[in-house]
Amino acid sequence: MPQTDKLFGYLDKYLRHLIIEVPKLDSSDVGRNTIGAVAGRKETEDVEIGLDKYSEDILETFIEKSQCNVKLYSEHSTRTLGDTNQTDYLITCDPFDGSGHYMRGIPAEWWSVLTVWDPVSMKPIWAGAADINRKELYFADSQGVKLETLSDDHARFIRPSNQTKISGDSIIAAYLMSPEYIRCWTSKSSKLLKSLEENHPTLRMWTDGGACSYPWLSRGITNAYMMFNEPRTEIDPGLGFAWASGVKVYSVSNVGDLEEYEFDPSKSTDRVPWLIAACNEDFAADLVHLTLNG
Repeated sequence: MPQTDKLFGYLDKYLRHLIIEVPKLDSSDVGRNTIGAVAGRKETEDVEIGLDKYSEDILETFIEKSQCNVKLYSEHSTRTLGDTNQTDYLITCDPFDGSGHYMRGIPAEWWSVLTVWDPVSMKPIWAGAADINRKELYFADSQGVKLETLSDDHARFIRPSNQTKISGDSIIAAYLMSPEYIRCWTSKSSKLLKSLEENHPTLRMWTDGGACSYPWLSRGITNAYMMFNEPRTEIDPGLGFAWASGVKVYSVSNVGDLEEYEFDPSKSTDRVPWLIAACNEDFAADLVHLTLNG
């Protein structure tokens, strides 16, 4: 494929740039302004803010430096970069994941997450993520997922959890940071929550999610991420990490059938009624069983 390493190199520079620059913008109170609604979302659910646009514009600049022809699918727009008659790569991205926190002054869970796709096979070939607050970088390719910690310039390969059933040591993630999300999730998961309270009271819920869920699943910090009515724009940017690590991502039917989630750029503003991303199929099946039956 044309200039693959060059593109990956500039995406790496983009992620490092955000880790350096976003804290500076935060300290200057820049980028909290609301620009408008996100496609397929109510404004009470999510909005585009100044930092979203800043991050996406910077990403476009770095991609253009690679001289590759890219179709960029962001949470906020679709952009064609380079030759409009030729597409070398597709990129799905959430340029700044955590805008709801940032606009409210919460200094936590600021991320940028992206996946590069082969436009012919529609398979991931690379992914990157910046955990801005912790100054950590994640990179995914055919060799696996690597974590780089900027504080000590140390890099290592990471792996998902090998748990196959829910236990008191499990950590399940779900985005529960708005009244609507909490109501929907707890209503549909009432049997699960009752079972966990009775049988696995030391299990913990991580109440944040979205595209940033997939690097942590790849690292084995969380065992699963479960959401209802999940926007595809919160899934697609992180799929490269699932591909590289072996994490499973499913669309679940009302009766609990697991169907592997597939990226489809024509459906980017759609939602998945019941999504489970899990360390393996067995863990996902156990989570489905407890959700439906307790």
